[in-house]
Amino acid sequence: MDSMGKYIRGYVRIRLESPAPERFFSLCVHNRIPLRNLTQEGSCYEMELSARDFLRLGRFRRKTNARIHILRKNGLPFFLHRAQKRKAFFLGILLGLVLLAICSFRIWDIQIAGNRYYTTPVLLETLSEWEISCGMAKRNVDCQKLMQKIRQTFPGIVWVSARLEGTCLIIDIKENDEIPQETPVKEDTRSCWDLTAPWDGTVVSIITRAGMPLVKPGDLCKKGDILVSGAVAILDNDSQIQRYEYVRSDADIVIETRFPYYDEFSRTITVKSYPGEQKTYPFFTLFGTDISWYHTPKNTSEIYRTERQLTLTPSFYLPVTVGEIITIPYEKKSYCYTPEEALELSQKHLQNFLKNLVSENAVILSRYIQIKLTANRCRSQGYITIQIPGSDKSAVTPKEFPDLSAETTE
Repeated sequence: MDSMGKYIRGYVRIRLESPAPERFFSLCVHNRIPLRNLTQEGSCYEMELSARDFLRLGRFRRKTNARIHILRKNGLPFFLHRAQKRKAFFLGILLGLVLLAICSFRIWDIQIAGNRYYTTPVLLETLSEWEISCGMAKRNVDCQKLMQKIRQTFPGIVWVSARLEGTCLIIDIKENDEIPQETPVKEDTRSCWDLTAPWDGTVVSIITRAGMPLVKPGDLCKKGDILVSGAVAILDNDSQIQRYEYVRSDADIVIETRFPYYDEFSRTITVKSYPGEQKTYPFFTLFGTDISWYHTPKNTSEIYRTERQLTLTPSFYLPVTVGEIITIPYEKKSYCYTPEEALELSQKHLQNFLKNLVSENAVILSRYIQIKLTANRCRSQGYITIQIPGSDKSAVTPKEFPDLSAETTE
């Protein structure tokens, strides 16, 4: 605290040359002039004292026939005296502080967290339609009304929080993660179905949980054939069909089938080469206006832009963005795959196709693929034998049965 007061009042460091330094020090003590950091350099003495006390040394200097040299001037009064020649510098600091104060009353960033179904661009576009965007005054944002409008506009959002921190509008939302319950449907012929074959093949296994199976393992089937019927016959004591009940067929069915495979691509493609060096252009954005030395390249180039918004604190964003624009020139050239490269690429396509089948729980039994190369094309054609679970649903067809009441007895 003493050092702070010393800086505010100002102090000087002097060098004293006198034939009677003891008398000079006695006069200072008698007149209550404190001397600090006193050191001796040969026959000279160096010391520090306040700027006000320095002005009182004139008569002491004459009485002791001393010579006093000022070595340094420190403190706020001397700083302000030197700053008179740099008015523009301090005026710029003052204007900067005023600009920061003005910016603190506006929003310069909007952060949205917790959204998955409703994307951030969609939410920001909706806020823009409500005249809520970067650069607006914070006093014009009513967080309570904003939360209410978000819940009304987006029914999938069950909870929302909006708050202002610094120059940032922070919106936290929570979406409805629950799966909507299915509305129970009365089980009549319109809500029931048969299970049909999705491919031609041979039934490998069938485990029925609901419905009437019409095939057994080893039977051949065509695409669209009914494998499990949704019409279940109800028999009487004489094993006669009394009526049909209609259900939603459910079964695990595995079918062995042949999947046709066809893949064709051109051996001649267009590739990029990068003969030149990339160029970097720094830029900054002030209140939405880009200021940079970037100019559109004359030749074809890839252009990348990276930017970062400046902040004073984690929640105090500034309307200033800095970044750089990178241009990489390139040329397009034609390239023809060699036979070895074409075969390798064809094998990659085949492996991707097989991975997709395996992801659907298919078991690959065998494959027969022929690859044919021409001057410009590569063609792969054949079939793949697999065992794959699956079935299609089709609306059940009401069935007729004999009207036993109409029968006559002899």
